[in-house]
Amino acid sequence: APIEAIYNRFMSREIDVPAKDFCDMSKGFDTAFEDFSIVNCMLPRVYYPSLQGNIYEVLSASVAKQLFPETRMVLDYDQLLNKRPGKTDAIFAWHQDMAYWPPPSMTPDTRTVTFSLALDTTTPENGCLLFVPGSGVRKELRPHVPLKNSRAESHTIAIEVGDEEEKVHVTAKRGDVTIHDEWVVHGSQGNRTQGNRRTYVVAFRTEDTVLRERKLGFTHSHNTEFNWDNWIDSSQSKSTSP
Repeated sequence: APIEAIYNRFMSREIDVPAKDFCDMSKGFDTAFEDFSIVNCMLPRVYYPSLQGNIYEVLSASVAKQLFPETRMVLDYDQLLNKRPGKTDAIFAWHQDMAYWPPPSMTPDTRTVTFSLALDTTTPENGCLLFVPGSGVRKELRPHVPLKNSRAESHTIAIEVGDEEEKVHVTAKRGDVTIHDEWVVHGSQGNRTQGNRRTYVVAFRTEDTVLRERKLGFTHSHNTEFNWDNWIDSSQSKSTSP
């Protein structure tokens, strides 16, 4: 079936995704489905194996290989996102992807290629991606704090971005794909339009890193219970401790 048709089956909940792997990335885990602003579906290829090996995955794998020909890049996780129409609070907090994953002390090779397929044309009005240019060059993790009181209440974490820092909107036409790495600071604003802003994410990391993640029990599922504080680098510990 076409990717979009499968995507829509997830968003309508025809394809079941259990518990926290189907949530709102702008609110707490206890938010009712009808009140979602950013619908977040984790690991669709796990919950619907027929999605595996689709043309988007194949082309993304080819690009990842071209970017890092000296190593084996493998698909680490996938994710479906939708900013619902008129949801001005569908704000994806500023963050670096590395803050969501085991730190370099546990996965020394952090190289990551994250692809975002635009199922709808993205604009500043519907909450296209925003990047802070040059923010990932030094490969340093800024202090992140949970959006809610703890990671148990909401998976989302956030950082402060100064008013003086440059921010760039990255728009995309339907069918376009944007690519970013694990260190760049990014986020997005709410959806002020009457249309959806749908995105399909796949992320590739080195085979060694993915194996290390799995040995830690880390699969990118929100349903797995972790003590997230154990994964905070010393550079962040003071900012995230109560």
